[in-house]
Amino acid sequence: MNIIREIKNWWWSIDKWILFSSILLLLFGLMLTLSGSSKIEYKYDYPAGYLFNKQIIFVLVSLLVILISSMLSVKNLIFFSISTFFIFIILSFLPLFQEEIKGASRWIKFFNFSIQPSEFLKPTFIIMSALLLSRYKKKADNSFFLNFLLFSLLGFVLFLQPDFGMFVLFFLTWLIQLILAGLPFKFMFFIILFGSLIFIMSFLTHEHIRFRILNYFNSDIGDNYQVNKAIESFSNGGFFGTGLGGGFFSKRLPDVHSDFIFALAGEELGFVFLCFIIFLYIILFYRVVSSMVNEKNLFVFLSASSLILILIFQCLINISSALNLIPTKGMTLPFLSYGGSSLLSCSLIIGFLLALTKKN
Repeated sequence: MNIIREIKNWWWSIDKWILFSSILLLLFGLMLTLSGSSKIEYKYDYPAGYLFNKQIIFVLVSLLVILISSMLSVKNLIFFSISTFFIFIILSFLPLFQEEIKGASRWIKFFNFSIQPSEFLKPTFIIMSALLLSRYKKKADNSFFLNFLLFSLLGFVLFLQPDFGMFVLFFLTWLIQLILAGLPFKFMFFIILFGSLIFIMSFLTHEHIRFRILNYFNSDIGDNYQVNKAIESFSNGGFFGTGLGGGFFSKRLPDVHSDFIFALAGEELGFVFLCFIIFLYIILFYRVVSSMVNEKNLFVFLSASSLILILIFQCLINISSALNLIPTKGMTLPFLSYGGSSLLSCSLIIGFLLALTKKN
């Protein structure tokens, strides 16, 4: 009876707009994986339905993650975030388990699955940073310095992998979190200087980062095959698309099931469907922001605001890359792209948001 009562209390306390928007996005992602994975399976000699079946497992686990994490109290949410953050930081430094894909060592091979530690650092770092910032605002102690050390450690891990796009995502979110916390301008100037230094070092030391940036501004120096096919996909899809499974240009993209899933959706389901997808992301953003307007708890305010920001920034980076508005970046589209680490990370963010926006 206690369990039933707890489930009832949970159901009536959570924001159902956030929950159902997330579930819809998960289901749309599963549908697009079914369409986009066949070419990949043929290319790598996988059995038919191999990637789709794996994605079904990822979606089911993601729903469980949303359920469990949304039931956490603030105290347990903090404990879980601190523990998980340091576990995945340690795993990031273990070369024994790392798998190199496309010149980057961002994945840990675990049986038949690959885990990307940086994905799980997103929600956990944000919670830790919000905790330290709220403490600093109350006590004016060395909490901000500790926060900066944690971000530096995170930046060092991403620099070694290398994962410049993920660093940009973290940096933008952290910078806005600092602004929302009301930190002095001298701190902000120092942080921007630090971020600029990391950018310059990444540009000078990592050839693939330098190539992508230079190629974006001067297309004559490299191959723009993926971007060109993505643009052709949007054009061919029109308003209502060619029909699920009817993609021509998008199916020629090497990463159509992951980084360029938006192009697949655009060609097969059309502009109207893309607008609906963006509308679902807007619902998530609006519901979180509206619930935080009158929030008195600084920790809750900083955590929820930053969690939804990192999700929206990731959407903007992925979509902008597909539309050739920014240099291409190997970053998934939340809930839609194939991949367990991305799905579980985004689901953890949604679970945290549901926990933080509960009605008392």
